[in-house]
Amino acid sequence: MQTIEQVNNAVSDTLVKLEALPAEDEATDKLVSDLQELIAKRQLLLDGLLLAPKDEDREQLELQLKLTRDFEVQAKAVLQHRQELLHIGRKSKRQLNVYKSIDSNR
Repeated sequence: MQTIEQVNNAVSDTLVKLEALPAEDEATDKLVSDLQELIAKRQLLLDGLLLAPKDEDREQLELQLKLTRDFEVQAKAVLQHRQELLHIGRKSKRQLNVYKSIDSNR
């Protein structure tokens, strides 16, 4: 089983890759699926830490909370970027359809 650090690194890497890929790239679907699986694994590992918290786990739990917040910010940025790209794509399609319509009416 993966450690929490390995899962955290994989989540971070996946978010970076998602940011870098264009929205229309087919690899994004796989990356989003992978990200969902990684988040589920991370949640299970965190649940294990929370079952019987000890005083020495406090620092680790605080670090994980900070990472969770960082991942949330990073994921929201990726989501916003994707939404903007999709909006631009729809706008471009509408413009093309208008031009096609004008051309066909000539």
